[in-house]
Amino acid sequence: MSAHAYIQWADVPQALIDSSRQRMDDNGAVKLVAFVGCPLVGQIEELSGGRIQIEYPWPQVPDLRHGLGDWLSHHGINYVVVH
Repeated sequence: MSAHAYIQWADVPQALIDSSRQRMDDNGAVKLVAFVGCPLVGQIEELSGGRIQIEYPWPQVPDLRHGLGDWLSHHGINYVVVH
């Protein structure tokens, strides 16, 4: 079973948003976001009520998993991991 980490766009510091890079995937169906220093690219999802969340695959490789968790914690971004 794979796991995913979720964050809320509203929890991302404005400086990170301003320096982020966003694009559509190759199929034009999924919007992706890359933040400076973040080891993974996230998928932007629009939820009901105008909320926006970002989904990351939760890596099985410990170095990547810790890198993502450490980056989120360093920037004070709350996240939840769902298996």
